[in-house]
Amino acid sequence: MINTNWRAAIYVAVTAVSMVLAWQYATVRINHRGNWIGLFDLGNRWPPPAELSAEYAHGSTNDAGYDGVFYHMVSHDPWLERGYSRYADNASLRWRRILIPGLAHIVSLGRDEWVDACYIGVNLLFIFAGVFWLACYCEANAQHPGWGLAFLAIPSVLVSIDRLTIDTALAALTMGFILYASRGSDGRSLAVLTLCPLARETGLLLTAGQVWQRLRERKWLGLLLAIGTALPSLLWFLFVFRNTPRDDTPWLSYPLAGILRRTIHPLQYPITGPWVALAASLDYLALIGIWIALGFSLRLALKRSSGLLQHCIYCFAFAALWLGKADIWAGAYEFGRTLSPLLILLGLLAVRNKDRRLLLPLAFVLPRILLQYEPQVRGILRVLAVAF
Repeated sequence: MINTNWRAAIYVAVTAVSMVLAWQYATVRINHRGNWIGLFDLGNRWPPPAELSAEYAHGSTNDAGYDGVFYHMVSHDPWLERGYSRYADNASLRWRRILIPGLAHIVSLGRDEWVDACYIGVNLLFIFAGVFWLACYCEANAQHPGWGLAFLAIPSVLVSIDRLTIDTALAALTMGFILYASRGSDGRSLAVLTLCPLARETGLLLTAGQVWQRLRERKWLGLLLAIGTALPSLLWFLFVFRNTPRDDTPWLSYPLAGILRRTIHPLQYPITGPWVALAASLDYLALIGIWIALGFSLRLALKRSSGLLQHCIYCFAFAALWLGKADIWAGAYEFGRTLSPLLILLGLLAVRNKDRRLLLPLAFVLPRILLQYEPQVRGILRVLAVAF
């Protein structure tokens, strides 16, 4: 029997999924000429495998495309049996993030004609889970469960809705992990934690936060179990490592080098018009939001604030200090996605401590993410204006 609190969270989650599906239907119908494959933003820079060429012919006309193009390939060849890895920019990176593409392949029974629909469905399933878990967490902390809809304002979730990247999974799993850990549901929290690195390898930072917490508590069995949750992902990473070209990407640099370099070079692309100028300004505002997030993390550390939430915040903030790859810092669509778990954890701490200031980083990043939707909104409104 589902209790009243769970019912409220389910209603909120169903509402969120309905909103997302309605938006995707509208933008597919109007902005992608009715082809759902357009949500992957396939572009035409990367030549597709012969078996998928028909799908790409109806894809996005964007010259570059976006990351969804590679996860689309992963979902059609998760076990690296069809040679699709040679069509990816960085096969080792893309195939490591197996959770959403792998689930899509499993649900579709490996049938190419079903995979894309199942991928979209799995993405919606993680949206449902993320909203549901956030609604439960809010209610457990004396907030209205309707705040679960705030899950849709997380940068990585908005990007995934727009371009079918894989980041919704880690955002949702972060919510579930913290919720179950706060309830003392060790089995559920460990199960969720096991999936986090399979969604995106930065999920291992949540593992590190849990290990840190168990060390402080001197719970040795819990420590071993926390370490054990990393084993499935490490085995999968080993499989990918042995079957793909080596990933030589220079992810790390000197502390603060990446964000400092981006801070002193505010213009990352030519300003060709008012929209681009606004985008560049909002990218910089989002970068300030990340600085604020790092500042909040430092403040918590100086106050010696401890607990699972805080330890996870410290792990993500520490990782951000070393993040040096230039294109990650190029725009909010990139660093906003990568560092969304840090924004989520600060947001959950804001809910628990009733401290709205901790939501400032998210508030600074969000406008640039929403601006990317403007052309699609304009296209929909144009059609509606003609219709009515």
